[in-house]
Amino acid sequence: MAAFDGDGDSALVWQGPVWRIGPEPVFGEGAPGWPRELDLLTAADDDLAELPAAVVVRLDQTLAPLARLARAESKLPVEVPALLLCGTGSAVGLPLRRSHGLVDADIPEASLFRMICSRQRAILRSDEARIRRTVFGRVPSYGSAPHQQGGSSLLVAGLGRRFIELFDARARNVDLIGALSADMAEDYLSQRAFDAVIIEAGIEDSLDLVERIRRDARFSQIPVLAFAEDRAEVAALFEMGANDVLHGDLTRAMLSARLASAIRMGKRRRLADRLLAESRVWLLRQAGEDGLPLPLYQTYLRRSADQAALRGLFIDEVRLYPGEDAAGIPVTQLAGDLSSTILSIADATSREEDLICYVTGRGPVAVLKHDQAGPSLKRRINAILGSTLL
Repeated sequence: MAAFDGDGDSALVWQGPVWRIGPEPVFGEGAPGWPRELDLLTAADDDLAELPAAVVVRLDQTLAPLARLARAESKLPVEVPALLLCGTGSAVGLPLRRSHGLVDADIPEASLFRMICSRQRAILRSDEARIRRTVFGRVPSYGSAPHQQGGSSLLVAGLGRRFIELFDARARNVDLIGALSADMAEDYLSQRAFDAVIIEAGIEDSLDLVERIRRDARFSQIPVLAFAEDRAEVAALFEMGANDVLHGDLTRAMLSARLASAIRMGKRRRLADRLLAESRVWLLRQAGEDGLPLPLYQTYLRRSADQAALRGLFIDEVRLYPGEDAAGIPVTQLAGDLSSTILSIADATSREEDLICYVTGRGPVAVLKHDQAGPSLKRRINAILGSTLL
């Protein structure tokens, strides 16, 4: 695993090789710490039995070698990140069953690795949203936040010199909305949902806006595309958190493909955000009543465990009442219901794809989707309960 730290977006959720096409390594020859790579044009079928961490393809003028990749990809038991690296002269096409990004080939290796990690987590979030909708159903009275409402649209922030070009390249059912400044862009993002943000500004303003978007939890995961004047700006924009950087003489077909790729991921993110937020509201309501019925909770556990097992992962079910290291906390000091307090702490310190709920007969529990999260969450709860007069 590569030596990056962070809140899951810079560490692989599941391990495995990176599948690629061509003899040239994706992450550089002999680079220490990167995932190992398999060239699909030379790999034996037995080598492809292990689930890959990602699929990375450099598109060139011919798509002929992609037939083997399509066959191998169709046999995968679950979805994995698939990134297509392209230049201005690349052949246009999305040959994979599922593609998670059409990205400029000049992306730095570290940014590409973080993108793979982020895509892994995005896939898990989509899986979690789908399981919750199947098991728990919908919440008819749920009202989404303003930044989750609205039809398919792109926000263009900055100078607007390419607005007509973008308008012509977008799909016809996608709205294009312009924002002249970073403040105006942030204001628009808070008022309605967007599938992606396109930044066309000077390099300093572009970097500033990318950073501001990534800092805001409401839309930190929205796809961001930025225009660069020259190749020297490409690395800086990727390193700041842009999902794609547009530069050079892009054909209309290539620009349309890059926009369509970002929109597709943006729509998927919005759906997962809405379903996870909706289920969170429903679960909080259950905690205020009799709790989540045990048979329903067990159905959720089985589905989650089965889905995780396909990637060689294990879910972690954690009972959230204070542990031995918090045994000295006088419960009489806790204002209100202890379970509600614990659920609030766990909800605020866990990820959206982690299930936090009160189960009838079990009390407050967390179902976590990443390694070593359980002990960390318990320590946080115990520390807060032990140091704060609630």
